Parts: sequence; C-alpha cells; structure tokens
Amino acid sequence: MKNSSKTILLIHGAWEGAWSWEETIKNIEQKGHRVKAIDLPGHGDDKTPTSEITLVVYANRVKKELAGIDGQVILVGHSFAGFVISKVAEEMPEKIEKLVFVASAVPYDGKTAVEIFEEDEGSEFLENLIFSENKSTATMSRETIKNIVFTGATDSQIDALLPNLVAQATAPFFEKVITTEENFGRVAKAYIETTLDRVITLKAQRHGQKMLGIKESITLEYGHVPLETAPKQLADAINKVSVSGNTVLA
Repeated sequence: MKNSSKTILLIHGAWEGAWSWEETIKNIEQKGHRVKAIDLPGHGDDKTPTSEITLVVYANRVKKELAGIDGQVILVGHSFAGFVISKVAEEMPEKIEKLVFVASAVPYDGKTAVEIFEEDEGSEFLENLIFSENKSTATMSRETIKNIVFTGATDSQIDALLPNLVAQATAPFFEKVITTEENFGRVAKAYIETTLDRVITLKAQRHGQKMLGIKESITLEYGHVPLETAPKQLADAINKVSVSGNTVLA
C-alpha cells in the first residue's frame, strides 16, 4: 500500500450539504489527509435559487474548487454526486488522481440519473418523493428520510439533520453526462457500495460498476448514507482506496 497524505475533496448528494460530511472528515483527517467538503449551489450555506440549478452549475462549482488546489485530488461523490464528479472528471481529468463513488448513481449509456433510478426495480426512491406543483423541486417526508434514505439513523440523528435538508432542484436528474475514454476513461476509479441501500440497490450499484469497468470496491453493510450512520467505517474505506495507488482499473 502506498502511504502518503492525499488531498481529498468531498461532494455531497441531493438535499444535503457539506455539513453531512462533518464526522467523516474528522475520521479521515486522523489518517493524515487534507480533507475538504463544499456546498453545491443551493445547498448548505449557498443560497443559489433552485430555479438556477443545473448539473452544469453543480459541476462548475466543483471545477472552481479544483482550480484553486495545488496538485491532484481524490474526488469523492456520494449518491447523485456520482454524476457531478463524473462530469468534472470528463472536463478536468488532469486534476483528479482518483474518483471515489459512494453509494452512487453513475452515468453510462447516455442515461440520466432518473432513468437509472427508474430501471432499478428494487429502489424505493422515486416513488416516495414529494414534488412541487411544477415538478421543479422535490422534498421527502420524515418517514422516507428515516426509513428509505437515512436507513439505520437514529431518531435523534434524523431530528438533527432535518433542518439542514433543502428542497432539491430536479433539473440535474434529467441531464446526461457524456463521457469519453480519452478523459473520463483515463481517471482511476473506486466504488464504496452499501448493501442495505433502499435508494439505489446493491444490484444497481454493481451494475453501474460493471458498466464503468470499476474493479476496486469496498462493501459497507449499511444504508444509503454512511456519511451519517457509519462515518468511521466510511472514512476507513475512503482512506483505503485513496492510498491504494493510481492504477486505472477499468
């Protein structure tokens, strides 16, 4: 194992913000890495209106952050951020040492995230969303948040995170990420999969890995958001794939 301090940039999934990585960051930093999480537009402390949010806007925020960092970065994306970091890797492959997908939807065959979720027969995600009248945003009930998305979280954890969740702009879920072998294809990739996931099933996660040729993976026996329910175990997994080398395993 190659042991060195890495620069790790963490990208949160839908509804959440940089805050969701707080405990995971503490555990990763104990491994000696430089770690940062950012708010995507419209999330956390960023007040970009949901009407302005697109996948391009998300990706541009990450690219701006990468441009201000010296050297290459381990770029980690949770859930829908798998699409975000894939787009960034296509457009800035030289800045990324490795992509790490955490319980992520990943782009393949020109499919949108919605199409991937629709094809996941075991997913309980789309059917439990609450859409605004014009379908431009989506929210979730407390029951959905606790039982389907944050599976395994305690009531106190749910109570603590609920005020931080935002209405999620839906436009990015209907946008495609077009990748090429010359750019996205040459970036090393790893996947941290979650066996108790009710948002994107383990079967769908493994199909995505197969479609992208990802052969480096770690399995966590947790639900969709180990950032909250298993931050130490997630940090250990991120550390492991971060220092395992920069071999393109596709």
